[in-house]
Amino acid sequence: MARLIISSPDGKKGILELNKLITTIGRGNANDLVLNDSSVSRFHAVVKIQDRGVLIADRGSTNGVVINGVKIHRETEIKSGDSAVIGRYELRLEAIDENAIQVRRAEWPSTLNQIMHGRGEAAVVAPPAADISTSSLTELAGRVKKLEHENYLLTVLYDAGKALNTKLSIDDISAQVMSLAFRIEGVERGFIMLFSESGEVMRQSEVRYRNPEHTGAQPEIILSKSVLDLIRKEQQPILIHDVSADERFRSSESIRISGLRSAMCAPLLGTGKVFGIVYVDNLEKASAFTQEELNVFALVAAQTGAAIDNAMAHQKIAQQVLQRSALERFLSPDVVEMVVANPDIRLGGVNQKVTVMFADIRGFTPMSENMSPERVVEILNEYFTRVTDVIFDHGGMLDKYIGDAVMAVYGAPISKGDDAANCVESAVQIQRLLIEMNRDAAARQWPELRVGIGINTGIVTAGNIGSPRRIDYTVIGDTVNTASRLMSNAAGGQILISESTAVDLGLGFELVSLPPLQLKGRTGPVSVFSVDWAVGAQEKRLSRDGETSP
Repeated sequence: MARLIISSPDGKKGILELNKLITTIGRGNANDLVLNDSSVSRFHAVVKIQDRGVLIADRGSTNGVVINGVKIHRETEIKSGDSAVIGRYELRLEAIDENAIQVRRAEWPSTLNQIMHGRGEAAVVAPPAADISTSSLTELAGRVKKLEHENYLLTVLYDAGKALNTKLSIDDISAQVMSLAFRIEGVERGFIMLFSESGEVMRQSEVRYRNPEHTGAQPEIILSKSVLDLIRKEQQPILIHDVSADERFRSSESIRISGLRSAMCAPLLGTGKVFGIVYVDNLEKASAFTQEELNVFALVAAQTGAAIDNAMAHQKIAQQVLQRSALERFLSPDVVEMVVANPDIRLGGVNQKVTVMFADIRGFTPMSENMSPERVVEILNEYFTRVTDVIFDHGGMLDKYIGDAVMAVYGAPISKGDDAANCVESAVQIQRLLIEMNRDAAARQWPELRVGIGINTGIVTAGNIGSPRRIDYTVIGDTVNTASRLMSNAAGGQILISESTAVDLGLGFELVSLPPLQLKGRTGPVSVFSVDWAVGAQEKRLSRDGETSP
């Protein structure tokens, strides 16, 4: 059994069990070990588990891999205790001999067990009985009964704190608070009512009864506007001893004819507002509730209000996170920010200049016929994740996946100023990424992948296109079609770009002029260039721009 002990730049430590034949390490999200720091390349290194031991290999990273102070240039065996430095992280290998692990059962006697059975030194001995008068006994019994009642109410409060703090669903909170309310003596039924932002009644929980087998007809619970207004205004709990004698509800005929005798009603208070109320009553006894019961009921209501406030905040945050997460799966960070800033999305678009890239795995369909569906999905998921990281890192927008192909756009919705260069740089990175991935293809029982890429620059219509029920932010136009046709003509490992892209590139890329191509849908031949990405063109550009990481 082997594991990596990871030390991060901020001093934190982590552990990764090496339970795969190939463990990938890098900054990109597709790696098994993600080291999120600019000193680490997207696909930095791999750790291999083989019969002869544990091996580590650099995978074309900028800063390399250093083992015990020495930078490696080929696959190198590491042993338990060896230290590997990747960027600003230190990875130490720890190998454990499973046969040396022993587990022993504790043999110490249980002191608690001895005490419980009267065999320990701490065994409790009852004091001798004393002569107590009858009046003293009566007084003592009353005091004990009162203490027991107070202790019981405190237990209800304690249980309320534990139970309500763990609930994140309003329905669960409503059910839980009524269960707690029924532990207060005299409470026979009750419900929770929630208010909307405007103060109107938004929802009311089902009326619950202390007796779960309740079947008999009961008078309807009626809360007049005067009761609700009183609670909103004072934000204090209300104790009703007997409705017929309570001056506060003299004007409420509906409450008088309801047959209600005793009730308690408390506000559910959140951050600066009243969420609603919790109500309980007793139809048979006047003065069924004392001030003590009201105090406990009010505290339970306060905890309920805090729990509902927390649940609503949690639901709102969870919804925002879910929405943003869903957007980030399909859109570039620029588009996500645009949607978050302006959620009122409407159909429509604008004409703007962009650079469009299509990248397609060559021969993947016949290759996939000889693989299990699970293996096909595994390969595509890792490939797409790594390619998407490259696109996003260079300011591109992932438009869509088309089978085993990817469409990306640079310059929409926001132009970086050097969109064509960023796009071609992405294409170079994708081709180099494939070389590094293919080095471990045999060990992972994967086929070697080769990608053909087509790039074109021009005017497109960019915007929210679709129907009111299904909207996509995308680009359409002849520029997109031409990029797709160029991709269709690109061989595996080749990057074909149009003349319009070549004009916008500037310095730093080695281009080879090819014979004009007659593309489908075009009246005349199209001037085409191939990017010679294997001659170090990107290194020249990085050196010129002063960059240090891929």
